[in-house]
Amino acid sequence: MKKDYIRLTAIITSLILLAFVIIEGLYTYVTATKIMNEKMALAKNHTLMASMARSGDIDNIIGRVYHDFKLHSWYGNDEIGFYGMIKLDDGKVVESGDFVGVMYVPEDDSKQNDYRYFHVSSDLKIERGIFDNFDIDAMCDDNFIFNGKFTYHKQDPKNFSKYNTVEYTIGGNELVSVENAVPVSEWQGDNNLYAEYYKMAQTKYEAKLDKQAKKQLAEVRSKIDKGYVFKIYQDAYTFYYVGEVSDEGSMQKKIDSGQIVSYIQYKLGTSYYITHSCINSSTDNAFLCYVFHPIGLAFRSHIFLYIMSLIAFIIIEAFVIVMMRKMYGNQMSYELMRQDLTRSIAHDLKTPLAVTKAYTENWEYIDEEDRHEYAEKLNAEVDNMVSVINNMLNMSKLDSEKDIKLEEVELYSMTSEIYERMKPIINERGLNVKLVTDVLGGKYVAYADPKMIKIAIGNFITNAVKYAESRVAIKLLSNEKKIKFMVTNDGKCISKKDIKRIWEPFYKVDKARTDRMGSSGMGLAINSSILRLHKAKYKCISSNNETSFWFELKKVKYNERKIQNTVSRGR
Repeated sequence: MKKDYIRLTAIITSLILLAFVIIEGLYTYVTATKIMNEKMALAKNHTLMASMARSGDIDNIIGRVYHDFKLHSWYGNDEIGFYGMIKLDDGKVVESGDFVGVMYVPEDDSKQNDYRYFHVSSDLKIERGIFDNFDIDAMCDDNFIFNGKFTYHKQDPKNFSKYNTVEYTIGGNELVSVENAVPVSEWQGDNNLYAEYYKMAQTKYEAKLDKQAKKQLAEVRSKIDKGYVFKIYQDAYTFYYVGEVSDEGSMQKKIDSGQIVSYIQYKLGTSYYITHSCINSSTDNAFLCYVFHPIGLAFRSHIFLYIMSLIAFIIIEAFVIVMMRKMYGNQMSYELMRQDLTRSIAHDLKTPLAVTKAYTENWEYIDEEDRHEYAEKLNAEVDNMVSVINNMLNMSKLDSEKDIKLEEVELYSMTSEIYERMKPIINERGLNVKLVTDVLGGKYVAYADPKMIKIAIGNFITNAVKYAESRVAIKLLSNEKKIKFMVTNDGKCISKKDIKRIWEPFYKVDKARTDRMGSSGMGLAINSSILRLHKAKYKCISSNNETSFWFELKKVKYNERKIQNTVSRGR
């Protein structure tokens, strides 16, 4: 049996786990797909804007790429990895990274704004954005600023008249044209300078994604070099290549000829989704790569929901395990009780059957004058067996609420009748028995099944008289809602261990004593069934050489009786 319950528990918990995985998987898929589409639209929008800018008024290729870097810094770094690069004719590479773009704006607007760039590290302690209160003492060529010092005068947020100075050393740059270099002041002339600080990653997580983008772009470029091409579709501005195809051939030719402006590769994996964009000029190749992880973002953005669902799953699994263990325990208790019941029935019927058999086998040898006495004993044993069988039949009838018929029952008169019937046994045992009420001459009317509640009261009083040493107290108490019946006797107390089991069929606290007094062990089990059907509270308390049994029933109020009687007369 234990193995069956373990197997059933494993099946149920596995099914719950499977349902949990399916539901969480579907929710994650839907959420990740939504995030994927949002991030894809953001990256694609950047690509289109970069394409438009490249087709506009930016002439040199370095300026084009840095413009793309700006676009990503403005619009793209929302948990998206980014890496951009340009491969020049001489083999040198311009890579994306945090940088400051410095521009001058001619006072007379005689010509367009002109930009110079320098890359920065995390040592530059200023916020991303545009600022104008700074000085540069460095060299510059047509594209870059290098070998000098950048001094920024930052306004104190607590005192606007005060400025804090931030200094940053600008290092060298292998891409600069030293022979064409001039001091920044010469490039500036009489024009105003403005600076813009661009950060490719705002968080450590985005910085990690940037590294992944760089690695992914290297893999894509490697495939292009090996001849892989991509299926093409076109929108208003750009050719896009979607889906990797292993045909030899024309990708590089199309790039070289300028037929392909850009391409995008969609790659759906278990943990990430990648968008690539490549751009080219007639002489140089520039590349942009985007990386983001929809599933990871789904978990990050809904972490509380996932934690709560996991807790709910654990609670449900624990509840199932506990309930299965309880069911197994109840089944074992039932089996043990069934075995005890079988043994008790066999024991209670074995003795009278043996006596009856002995009397019947030896009947012809019994003297005529003794036969009357033996006949009485034989009848007593048969009555004992009939009592056991009747008790079992009564228990079988107390199975459901349909067997109970509630009506108004006056408990005092019922209790008095049972008490009077018990007086011969009480007098024979010399007991002091009192019937006590809390209201002199009061009526104790409750809702109950008269036949069943009479059996219950009779069993309680009979047990109290049977096991009392010298005294018994029968009490009826009432309040506004309940009527309480209680019977108390002196004598040997019932242990806590036995109190838990006295309501079980055929259970006897002291078997030698109860057998001697003619107890079948069914009375309290019958009472328990009767009181459960009445939905009544009941209990046994045993201490200090006293044992009490009590139960409570719903009281019939005077107003309720009056209304019911009026309705009855109306009918």
